[in-house]
Amino acid sequence: MTKIEYEMKPVEIKKEKITTSIFDPIIDEFMKGENKLVEITVEDRPPSYMKSSLVKRLAKREITNVEVTLGYGVVYLEKTDPT
Repeated sequence: MTKIEYEMKPVEIKKEKITTSIFDPIIDEFMKGENKLVEITVEDRPPSYMKSSLVKRLAKREITNVEVTLGYGVVYLEKTDPT
């Protein structure tokens, strides 16, 4: 049997995984901007992928006043009234 080298040490707290997305700068710029409705295109990303990724990222960031819609191959971000 081959011996496997490893190390085990006690810790007090777990390190939190910090994730960022290529869509975070898009969301940030949209939120800071004055436009209520924008069309988004990202090179080499199909609109359906962009829509699902943006929806997931908005949910993860708990941003509820932005709607993502897909229409005729275009992705739209729209600011909605807070509910």
